Amino acid sequence: MKNTSLESLAANASNIAVPHDAVISLAMTKGEPNFRLQDLFIWLTMRRQGHEFHVYDFEMNYREGANQETKIRFYMVPLGVYFKPRRQTQTRETILREYAMDALQIFQSVLQNRIIPS
Repeated sequence: MKNTSLESLAANASNIAVPHDAVISLAMTKGEPNFRLQDLFIWLTMRRQGHEFHVYDFEMNYREGANQETKIRFYMVPLGVYFKPRRQTQTRETILREYAMDALQIFQSVLQNRIIPS
């Protein structure tokens, strides 16, 4: 996936491509993931270790046409590839906070004044 071009991602019908200038607002909040049976082992392990697992929920409003506004919701979670190397030198809370700040800075650099952190 690293070598996939933006054009091929945008052309894929299963992806949503939103032009930057069509974005009206983007709100980010920290929450807890919805429980799924397939994640039971991970949830039990983290609970036993006394850890909370955070997801970062986003709600984006954008214009699809001249008079049509659309809202989509999505979430981000740090993958093990991001998390595991940092775990040796940082606390879980620090890693999660840096992950959220990195994501927020990326969106802010692209969308400038359309982001509402909460």
